[in-house]
Amino acid sequence: MNAKLLFIAALLFVGCSKDPSAIEGGKADWGIQPALPVVNGEATFNLNAADDYVSVMGNSVPRMPNFPKLSARSGVVRGYVADLSGNPLEGAYIGVRSTATGGSYSGASDETDVNGYYEITVPWGAAEFYAAGYTIDYGEGRAVVSLGAADGKLGSFASAEGLVKNFVLLSYGVFNKDLVSQKPRDPTNYAGGCFYITYNVADASSVYNPETYIPENAEIQVTLTPDEPGLFGENKKFVINKKASLQNYNFIVMNVPIGRYTLTAKLNGKPLRMEAVGRYANLYPYFGLKPGTATGSAKLLFTPDTQSGNSLTLPNRGNWGSLQIKVERAE
Repeated sequence: MNAKLLFIAALLFVGCSKDPSAIEGGKADWGIQPALPVVNGEATFNLNAADDYVSVMGNSVPRMPNFPKLSARSGVVRGYVADLSGNPLEGAYIGVRSTATGGSYSGASDETDVNGYYEITVPWGAAEFYAAGYTIDYGEGRAVVSLGAADGKLGSFASAEGLVKNFVLLSYGVFNKDLVSQKPRDPTNYAGGCFYITYNVADASSVYNPETYIPENAEIQVTLTPDEPGLFGENKKFVINKKASLQNYNFIVMNVPIGRYTLTAKLNGKPLRMEAVGRYANLYPYFGLKPGTATGSAKLLFTPDTQSGNSLTLPNRGNWGSLQIKVERAE
């Protein structure tokens, strides 16, 4: 039996029934929630020849909602799941697995109730979260979204000690500041959407330079304009100016608040032709660049990296795929 089959055989989902009295006071008290962060206005980013990425919301983490108080109980992991507004989310999936031997896992899971509460009896051993997902209405479709730990931490823990862990649905922000400092251009370290622009640059030393190629040192400008407020009212415009260079042929735009946008692309003020390419091009009918080929402007709706369901969605890891958009001169 290969390792994959051994893992599947070992991942036995242990059922657990929730006792309403397990919640302190018998009822969840969410209290008064803080005001949502204000995300509006316009931000401009200038990338030089060597720059190949930008996080438009920086390395900030939105303030967390107020969660009801819970205390740890031996052998149990429990907590709440909410969106950034402090609204409890029903039906969020939380999965935990444990190992006592270092090779085989036993797992357990739960879905949150109407109070956003989950409770899992953890198999004995060193435990960790293997899934935390929630499905949202997004555009004309549905999208599976990763949930982030409210405290930003997701290390292993001893099942015997128990744990309280709250999760939150974010539209942008850093999941783990330590990981971002190590891999700042990894889009999965951010909760926001992402895409990257790819292009060909005319090389003076080459005899092959089609008219569609972009001249070296010319300025590519891409602009994201919200068509409507995002998941939590975000309504910010982003302008990215990038100097074309033979040093690199693409740049990635990350951590964009989730929502509907109009994407425009220009070269020294003239419209560029855009085309969706790569693994996500026209993959879903409602997500991505629409239309898939356009000059000057098109609609953009971020694409989930996987639609496999909440149980296969990793916690604290962005689940938005990097849309690849090729730009070239239209003339």
